[in-house]
Amino acid sequence: MNKPSIAIIGPGRAGSALARALRTSGYVIAAVNGRNPDNARQLAKEVNARPTATAAGALELAELTILAVPDDVIAPLASEIAQSMCASDGKSAVHLSGAQDRAPLASLRAAGVRTGVFHPLQTFRKEPEAVNNIPGSAIGIDADSPLHDLLTRAATDIGGEPFDLSGVDRVRYHAAAVLVANYTVTLLAEAEALAQSAGIGRKRAHDGLLRLLTGTVNNLRATTPKEALTGPAARGDDSTIQRHLDALASDPTLQQVYALLAQRSRRLKEAI
Repeated sequence: MNKPSIAIIGPGRAGSALARALRTSGYVIAAVNGRNPDNARQLAKEVNARPTATAAGALELAELTILAVPDDVIAPLASEIAQSMCASDGKSAVHLSGAQDRAPLASLRAAGVRTGVFHPLQTFRKEPEAVNNIPGSAIGIDADSPLHDLLTRAATDIGGEPFDLSGVDRVRYHAAAVLVANYTVTLLAEAEALAQSAGIGRKRAHDGLLRLLTGTVNNLRATTPKEALTGPAARGDDSTIQRHLDALASDPTLQQVYALLAQRSRRLKEAI
């Protein structure tokens, strides 16, 4: 199976990381398009691609087009491309959304373009080093053959671990990803602010809590969440939990978050 030429529409965090990973794995990045022409030109130069003025122009130059755009942009962008493109023979297009199936690409499918979903279960920073997050990451795929086979190979080529997303409840699946990737960051920010209010310096609070989080992740690599859970909820230390809740009385929202997490942690520890 030959490696298809690739167009990237949306040179943001995910689109840029995939462009770099695919090029390193021997794929030709034929075109890059984005709302910010400077960003598109910068990524195009880096991966030896052609920046295009339109999304349809990017699709015309490649066999596989990756729509690395926000969820609410996918459907209107697909419709715009379908109305503007000249030919669909041999063309495929995928989006990167974990929360949606192939439905937002229906206009492209109706125009003769093979469509699918290619969702890296991973988070990326803006910097080029973000590409290092891809190896070992799960990559969800939803497509019909032969596109399914092509995407599976692409996921494997960049070091990912492909799995089938067909039949999966995308909203619940994506909510699971958000709980881990996004809200962990929010909890860390809240914890840092709380530590600072206790009298710990900003850098010490950040470095110390980040190291603590790293230790937690390391523990999770070797065991289940239930076995890795530590702290007062895991020990049944209700008096300490109450002292924490009393200390958070000045911030009722954070107090409520803490109480709910303590309740869920108890339930996790007591689960058979």
